[in-house]
Amino acid sequence: MRRGTPIDFARELNEEQLAAVTHGEGPQLVLAGAGSGKTRVITYRVAWLVAERGVAPDAITAVTFTNKAAGEMRERTEALLGRFPLPVFLGTFHRFALRLLRRYGERLGLAHDFAILDTDDQQKLVRQALQAEGLAETSFPPRSVLAAISGAKNRLVGPEAYEREARDFYSQRIARVYHRYQALLAAAAGIDFDDMLALAVRLLDAHPEIAARVRRGAEHLLVDEFQDTNHAQLRLVTALVPPGGNLTAVGDEDQGIYRWRGADLDNILDFERHFPGATVRKLERNYRSTATILAAANAVVSQNRNRRGKRLWTDAGPGARITLYRAADEGDEARWVTRTLRALAAEHRLSDLAVLVRTNAQTRAFEDEFFQQQVPYTLVGGVRFYERAEIKDLVAYLRLLRNPRDGFSLARILNQPPRGIGKATQELLEREAASRGVPAWDLLATDDLGAFPARAAQALRAFRALIGELAEAAAELPLPALLDRLLSATRYAELYQRPDAEDEARLENIREFLSAAQAFTESRSWGQEAEEELLTAFLDHVALVSDVDQWAPERGVTLMTLHSAKGLEFPAVVVAGLEEGLLPHYNTQGRPEDVEEERRLLYVGMTRARHRLLLTTCRRRRIAGRYQDQTESPFLAELPEELLAVEESRSLYAGERVRGVYDFFGRPPAEGFAEEPSLRSGVRRGARVRHPSLGTGTVLALEGEGEALKITVFFERAGKRKLVARYANLEPL
Repeated sequence: MRRGTPIDFARELNEEQLAAVTHGEGPQLVLAGAGSGKTRVITYRVAWLVAERGVAPDAITAVTFTNKAAGEMRERTEALLGRFPLPVFLGTFHRFALRLLRRYGERLGLAHDFAILDTDDQQKLVRQALQAEGLAETSFPPRSVLAAISGAKNRLVGPEAYEREARDFYSQRIARVYHRYQALLAAAAGIDFDDMLALAVRLLDAHPEIAARVRRGAEHLLVDEFQDTNHAQLRLVTALVPPGGNLTAVGDEDQGIYRWRGADLDNILDFERHFPGATVRKLERNYRSTATILAAANAVVSQNRNRRGKRLWTDAGPGARITLYRAADEGDEARWVTRTLRALAAEHRLSDLAVLVRTNAQTRAFEDEFFQQQVPYTLVGGVRFYERAEIKDLVAYLRLLRNPRDGFSLARILNQPPRGIGKATQELLEREAASRGVPAWDLLATDDLGAFPARAAQALRAFRALIGELAEAAAELPLPALLDRLLSATRYAELYQRPDAEDEARLENIREFLSAAQAFTESRSWGQEAEEELLTAFLDHVALVSDVDQWAPERGVTLMTLHSAKGLEFPAVVVAGLEEGLLPHYNTQGRPEDVEEERRLLYVGMTRARHRLLLTTCRRRRIAGRYQDQTESPFLAELPEELLAVEESRSLYAGERVRGVYDFFGRPPAEGFAEEPSLRSGVRRGARVRHPSLGTGTVLALEGEGEALKITVFFERAGKRKLVARYANLEPL
């Protein structure tokens, strides 16, 4: 670790990196290929600005997308400069926006103690809004509605603008729900995750004096992963950077894989239009992968048209050829991968090995095989730590101590653990509060409980006293001690005293939560928001933590989706399931821009590998309980044959041999080889269809045969529906 030692920038950086680090005035775009030292450029740029240009650290702001990446940047930068703590803002977009709203949100009418709603709370609000509008959840699934609202907010489209642009029945109903949802948010004194960015942009646009003050803290702005920015994030950047301002944007259009959640690749493709006079640089030397892996990855991604163009290179040598395994089915695929990983473990740790898949559903076969073969593994993408029920309960208690009018938190823990406040009492409390137009806590605080039976009123008063005592403790005790007091006073841990694995796991999670609180408390010595009370800062931290931030690579083989793998690297990587319908995914429906994103996703997966890259494809795969023949991904045809070492399963052609035997003896094929049912017209899973009243949609699944055939379709206007084929009157498109 360097502590103040002079930095020899010319010696420690290659020529391309040095040019980006020592860039003078004005905006620059650094196109940083995978493994080219992107984080190194950002951290050395900050160090150069401070050490060589004399820029005050508090005039530098660097934003990225994950807490993990921000933490790594801070550690590296502080080590370079030998200053602990370093008063540079290094954090996520959302943390930056939240910081602004905590300081200036009252200018927008926000309460000073506004709550940040998590996904569960948001869905509860959506359900309330749907019920108020008389809309059925079967036709308007809350998840889908919430995704539509989130997409609108990321485009900075409010309820009124959304209503104006709504053209069809479905969108018009979503607009009404959006209005209701925002009203319910306001009534709860809360905001959701997407509001952070939208409100920050509104704040800077509406209050020039605040914008000027904030810009002084971002005289030099650095943005990581620029290809992943959405419209709201781009607007936030443009609000912070005046014409000709000092912006360093680092990104890679070939790794843009988040279009489905609002990322706009045009932000990086059209960078010079957004920031005229910008300098564009490329980092093409790769320090991660072998020449063979890079040649294959270049061959794949070069087929895309929407890219600025670069070609990664390395002097690391060719290394081993890429293994392509053609499996008979997903079971065969999982067995081969497990055998191969065991062999690789002779020269690598298990934590050096990763299996990457396109969808979460693909993990099942691997998890089963790993379990049977006793191969330790970590599944990234399971239930997130802070979304587990026991952790959400404790967070709700803390949120209620900070803001007693937080109705979501109150409803969650009012009878958790059970304390004699049943569902009828809770519903009566909500009705009484609504009739008076006040939060439920106000009824408790004023002891306005005349409408309640005596036993219920007594239980409510006991709860009010409990929260009052804990609130007093919150003002006096450090956060870890407060949690100890909370667990003791509520006797919460006694909920999980059964001698079984599930209860023990929940108790372990509670203990881990206490550890997290302790670690957070200790970390505040270098925190960027020291003016905030610790409890508020901790709850903000909990709201911002992501799944990959919790990833711990030392627990065995890593099993994760391609999307989750972005930003990581492993000595050996398996990319599984290179089949039409999986990669590229059937949801692309052949749209060129979506197929290109799927190709970028494969590129990301391939460039996670340092030394060994293995690809798999299945001849058939079990879907909805039945086998379906699979077609190899067209991306495999883009790989130069000389770079591949192909292996094929010995049972690969067993299906044809078995069918031939059955045909000869006149017996039906075994269930394992049954064809996927389809419409008489040949429509299969992934096909586009039209319904006379429901509109157009995509076939998700088919089950049964003949007159019992049922088809699950996701309709653009009406959501997901399961239809009996003979009555559905579907027209293939």
